[in-house]
Amino acid sequence: MGVPDGGEGVTVSYRASPLSVTGTFTQQPASPPYRSVLGGVLLVDTGTITGSAVGAYVVPGEAGTQPSVFAFGALGSDKGIGPPPFQVRGVALGLGWNSRLRLPEDVEVVADFPFLVALDDPGAIGGAGGDPVEVLRTLTAGEDPWVRPAQDEAWVAAGLAFSCFDTVFGRALAAVQTGPDLAIALLGIGSAELPRGASKKFAKAEIAIEAVLKPKAGEMRLSAALTPASFVIDPNCRLRGGATLSIWYGPSEQAGDFVLSLGGYHPNYKVPAHYPVPTRLGFDWDLAGNVTVSGNAYFAVTPSAVMLGGGLDVQFHSGMLRAWLTAGVDALIQWKPFAFDVGIRVRVGVQARVKILFVTLSITIEVGVSLRVFGPPTGGEATVHLWFIEFTIRFGARRDSADDRLDWDGFKEMLPPPDNLVRIHPGPGLISDGAVGDGSDEAWLVTSAGFTFTVDSAVPITELYLDSANAPTERGDRFGVRPMRETGRTSTQRVTLALEGAPVLLSAWDAEYQRTAVPQSLWGTGSPGQLPSPGGQLVHEQLTGVRLVSPAAENGASTGYISAEHLAFDPMEPGTVPLDADAEPTGPIPRRLPGGEAIGRIADTVDAPSQRAARSALADALTTAGVDLGTLDEALPGYVRASQISFTAAPLLVPAG
Repeated sequence: MGVPDGGEGVTVSYRASPLSVTGTFTQQPASPPYRSVLGGVLLVDTGTITGSAVGAYVVPGEAGTQPSVFAFGALGSDKGIGPPPFQVRGVALGLGWNSRLRLPEDVEVVADFPFLVALDDPGAIGGAGGDPVEVLRTLTAGEDPWVRPAQDEAWVAAGLAFSCFDTVFGRALAAVQTGPDLAIALLGIGSAELPRGASKKFAKAEIAIEAVLKPKAGEMRLSAALTPASFVIDPNCRLRGGATLSIWYGPSEQAGDFVLSLGGYHPNYKVPAHYPVPTRLGFDWDLAGNVTVSGNAYFAVTPSAVMLGGGLDVQFHSGMLRAWLTAGVDALIQWKPFAFDVGIRVRVGVQARVKILFVTLSITIEVGVSLRVFGPPTGGEATVHLWFIEFTIRFGARRDSADDRLDWDGFKEMLPPPDNLVRIHPGPGLISDGAVGDGSDEAWLVTSAGFTFTVDSAVPITELYLDSANAPTERGDRFGVRPMRETGRTSTQRVTLALEGAPVLLSAWDAEYQRTAVPQSLWGTGSPGQLPSPGGQLVHEQLTGVRLVSPAAENGASTGYISAEHLAFDPMEPGTVPLDADAEPTGPIPRRLPGGEAIGRIADTVDAPSQRAARSALADALTTAGVDLGTLDEALPGYVRASQISFTAAPLLVPAG
């Protein structure tokens, strides 16, 4: 037992082969409104199983501030537990109260996330050489620590290290961070090498994965990246690259935007600030020290364009001689409206240094050609480069002379089909959707307790009317039609509803107007042949629909008029009729099943196979007898749905017997 250097604390050490336990408890300063950090690290090693745990208690220094606490522990073994197809090699669990866990913002640093590292090496949770004091400092100190106090926030994390067939090894950690920046994340590292355990390996792939969902921010991101440990054919042939899929929705300012990128973007594409920028997919191969070969590729899809390309670079260097070959292709395709820009380039060169007496001369010869094709209308230019001259040959249409404006017929093809241009979605309260009555109109069968439906449009709405009102109930903005170079356009939508042919007064319904972002490439302004500016790919807060909720049902004050006919009764056959209040009941006694079991049992038996068979047998018998039954619905799914929503209370059931 001793006091560690650099601060107040206590170190505990216990060794009794094969068990080794080392622990350190230390005190460190903290930033206001906290006074100090009391933390501890515990390392356990049995030779077969190793484990570690780290935790801290942050002492408040001001009134009204709650203490902050966190703890994280990991347990692992080189020998997996379980059958060879899937073996568990480590587990981890952590939580924090009045605490915030910083998740990696870039997938390329996922491999350095301390709690994920702990699944592979429980003895070194982010610390240099497993030094317990350094572990605590790494987690809690610095300008942007991995764990820091945060009032009214909490986090929990759980991880698993595993292997499949002793070939694929992985570590995965799931984490949930509460608070204003609610985040749900899955972090992982997966690796495989071929052949496994051999001194000479031909390939190794190690991939970092990060999936993050931020419901309050309206963002979902899925990213992956190769780590520097990846190679193919030869350890000197290093692989690199990343991929990302990001979607923005709901509360986000970028709602409606998305991007899918493998290896980045076109060199001329101005990347919006909120887009992740993955590393180029590619390889770097050093052959024998004097020849290097590099290649790269990329593919990306945005709401307005798709882009792809790649390149190859070969370099040779030996003494006074150097040679090179570079080739590449880049393509940018815009689909609203359609436009393309494709470039291809190849260059070959050689450089030699010649020493004559006391003078060294450098001679360089390079030959190259580049081709650029764009359209519509199609045009392009070819550039030829020699070591002493360069000239360009243009062909087809000039890019600045093309009229890229679409007419109405051309623009209509960019819109959804007419049936999907305006969509109507029934919501809660719907019993069945289809033809009712004489089948002349498709109608909804809804409950009398309440009904909700939504109307949305693919075209921004300038004026939205309910019923036959002369004035709009909600107004939207004027908008542009970018492919047609139109500005200040308007659209009108009117919503009506009928009940058995009679109009329903929708103005009495609760209306929630939908405002979303629409693509700038369709409904914005500017030149159709140019991509929208970074951050301007969407037109925000456009009126696109309405959600209508029916008023609550009004119960009458009386039952209304009841005629004598309605009070008539059915005659009963003579039998045992207990008229005496004290008489004992006869026959089976109905029972009330717990919860919703009775309704569930009715729903299960109405459409059970035995019931289908009985109905089928009855239909066959009636058909044989000459009765025309028409088209039958033997499954009767509508009765199943009706049984689930029609009862106001659980019914009594009589035992079968």
